[in-house]
Amino acid sequence: MIAVFFALRQELASLKPHINILKKIRHAHAIFYQAEFCGFPITLVQAGVGKNVSEIIHQLSKNFSIQFMISSGFAGSVNPLVGVGDLVIGKHVFSSLQEISEERVCIGSALPCDASAVELAVKISSIDSLKFHCGDVLSVDKIIRQSSLKKHIGKQTSAIAVDMESFAIAERAHAMGVPFIVVRAISDGVDEDMEIGENMVTKGGGVNISATARYLINKPHRIPYLNRLRKQTRLATNTLSAFFPNFITQIYNSLLA
Repeated sequence: MIAVFFALRQELASLKPHINILKKIRHAHAIFYQAEFCGFPITLVQAGVGKNVSEIIHQLSKNFSIQFMISSGFAGSVNPLVGVGDLVIGKHVFSSLQEISEERVCIGSALPCDASAVELAVKISSIDSLKFHCGDVLSVDKIIRQSSLKKHIGKQTSAIAVDMESFAIAERAHAMGVPFIVVRAISDGVDEDMEIGENMVTKGGGVNISATARYLINKPHRIPYLNRLRKQTRLATNTLSAFFPNFITQIYNSLLA
């Protein structure tokens, strides 16, 4: 069974229209969607933001036989060549040792993505004429808000994008001996600041409506930014939606045959 991990409810929209959901399972704040894709078993996991995904994987592995793990959803660009809506295929995933600042970027461990899966993802992206980039992904503890800090990360490391979950998923996958890959789409570019509140997303990956309303009442000048971000996340969702059907089919036909 392939397990695809997303942080946010909106990110699941890239795959949900393509699958037949058989069962919805809740565990703490996470949601497991047990489903079929063209007759193949697949589970979509809405895990929420950050490193708490490790316990969720442990619970999932007790109920399902996981053969392949994918960390997906949105990512932030740290490279001027990697634009909004572009697909990012991870070669390696890095962890950050501490909070990143413009004075210090401390890289911890590095874990490789499955080489065969990376090769397959690149091949499919080329065939489907998707704009993609294959490179390293850095997992961070907090949202990288400032454009200047994104650029600093890009200059100081080999990373082309940042997220908050992939290293924790990769760590569990490697411990379990399960092939793993990062496939994400860019929702915020390297030249823009992230102007969102910390509590606008719930622990489970949904929208905190009351917190978002309070934020917009107090900072109405940020409404145009949120409208732009909504359009950009739609572009990212469309990119993942175009990529996944062929990729998942090929994973089952080749790597998991």
